[in-house]
Amino acid sequence: MKILLITDLYPLFENEAGIPLTIKDFAEGFIERGHLVEVFRPNLIPNVLIRKRKLYKNGCHKNGDVRVFNKNFLTPFGQGSVLRAYRKYFKDDKFDAIIAHMPSGLMVADIISKEYNIPMLAAVHSSDITVMTSFKYSMFKKRMIEAYKNAVCILPRSFWLKDKIKKIIPDIEKPIEIIYSGVPLEITEENEKLERTFNSKKAKIITVSSLIERKNIKNLILAYKKLKKKNPKISLEIIGDGPLKEKLEILNLKKKLDVKFLGQMSKEDVYKKMKEADIFILPSKNETFGMVYMEALSFGMAVCCSKNSGIDGIIEDSKNGFLLKPNKKGIYETLNKILALKPKQFLEISRNALTTAKMFSYENSIKNYLDKIELFRL
Repeated sequence: MKILLITDLYPLFENEAGIPLTIKDFAEGFIERGHLVEVFRPNLIPNVLIRKRKLYKNGCHKNGDVRVFNKNFLTPFGQGSVLRAYRKYFKDDKFDAIIAHMPSGLMVADIISKEYNIPMLAAVHSSDITVMTSFKYSMFKKRMIEAYKNAVCILPRSFWLKDKIKKIIPDIEKPIEIIYSGVPLEITEENEKLERTFNSKKAKIITVSSLIERKNIKNLILAYKKLKKKNPKISLEIIGDGPLKEKLEILNLKKKLDVKFLGQMSKEDVYKKMKEADIFILPSKNETFGMVYMEALSFGMAVCCSKNSGIDGIIEDSKNGFLLKPNKKGIYETLNKILALKPKQFLEISRNALTTAKMFSYENSIKNYLDKIELFRL
């Protein structure tokens, strides 16, 4: 197949700041299996500036084996400007399917799909839900709902997003199929060889996160303060950076805690920390999926995720991980519950986490995604 991927979340080059790699991982997986992928990256200029991302010039960029065509739009994706850009960049291309990710990708893909009669599959992220439910973005809601109705298939990134999209568009008649992400099988198989132990009195807790409001790290620190009173030898390490880092560091000092802020780290160094830690927790509000949860599962950690967010639906509470209410009390109660586990109980959850990571591996996630494209584009 020849696939056109339309999204503003595809990096123009390796390590572009502020662009997660999940969609790029999907594209590379498609290419590894013999398919051709090109990317149209439509950027709404005001949105780029608000997000404090760098604005790159229009034109073709090469990222690995993928050509990425960058186009900056001053106004929200008019039909004429979108089609002119498409004809300029892709005039001789014949695509079998269009895949849309993120609100901008969805609106642009809908125009191209209808004009050229190319089947479109539309992913659903938490950003799509935000745009369709927030008054601030109400001007886009009708257009996005129409685009989802025009898609041949809707692809939520998690179970809770599937429920959200069905509530927003209750009369939707298109198939709704989940596309998840996964960690390479070899990583999980390697981590199965780790000889994990669990000493609740010296438990090591870590999180890996952008330090922004939605990630809810403040409540994690406040819950940790209460835990320390009963468990003085436990530890908390926070990996990541962001606009709230200074405020969180001040909170740590003010509460006289020993939280370690490790800043941005390479994936290799993050993995070293995961090998050493017992508990992974990211109590985000409205998390799309969160590859970091899957990575933590693949290390056999006790993984904590907010209810109705992230990988709720993959995690079963107290079986292969833990689901929590994303407030100080909920975080404290969940961590306290884990610290009360006997070593045998902890290791059972660890083994179940590894089994889950293998079931939802990167290899299986790519096959799952391609199966959806093959089935619904016809």
